[in-house]
Amino acid sequence: MATISIRRKIDSDTLVLPELVPLIGKTVDIQVTVEPELSSDERWAAAAKAIAELEDYDFSAYAEQREFDRLHAEDHLK
Repeated sequence: MATISIRRKIDSDTLVLPELVPLIGKTVDIQVTVEPELSSDERWAAAAKAIAELEDYDFSAYAEQREFDRLHAEDHLK
């Protein structure tokens, strides 16, 4: 059985999920799980944990890419 995971914020009782087009006409089991709302402190703690778990991440490459993008964007504005 194949599993498709779709993460969306529900803002209507009518959902448009193009990811499901290949499943039209098939019988599927749909489950909806609501994530608990985290406090601001919990969100910051989760972010700090994720950063601490990063391995082999090149922070300087990110900074270089941002600088390149900034310069490239300025060329298009001229």
